[in-house]
Amino acid sequence: MDKTNIKGVSILESLVCLIIIGVGFVAMLQLSSFSINAMDRSIEKNKMNFLSEMVVEDMLGDINNRDSYGGFDQSSCSYSNTGGSELHKKKKDKWRNKLNEKNFIKYDKGSGYKDKKPKCNLGDSKRTFFKDGAARLQFKTGKGKRKKYLGVLIR
Repeated sequence: MDKTNIKGVSILESLVCLIIIGVGFVAMLQLSSFSINAMDRSIEKNKMNFLSEMVVEDMLGDINNRDSYGGFDQSSCSYSNTGGSELHKKKKDKWRNKLNEKNFIKYDKGSGYKDKKPKCNLGDSKRTFFKDGAARLQFKTGKGKRKKYLGVLIR
């Protein structure tokens, strides 16, 4: 029997095969991580679009008090509703609740439903400016790196 004609896979060939398969798995994991982050950014952008439209619609609905809607600033992670009977104060409290996602998403944690609150990043802010019949909204998210501006004339 000739021992030089042994058929099978050598250790070196199997190691090369494992390395190729490992590189493929790492590439797939990176691709899935990138796609999840892209979806999160897309959801955040859509949310900011909807919230900015809500703010503008509230301003347009109360044209007589349009000057009262300027100066809204939600740049801290904690907030408290200011209260008040005026419509613009109630609207600003509504904005604070929505922007901080209070009672926004509920999930069951076994012992009952809990609020799902996003991370509050340093540098995030939501502000409104009003001057000469023009309203401007400035939303910063993602630690202040992603910005959304919206301007509208309210007359």
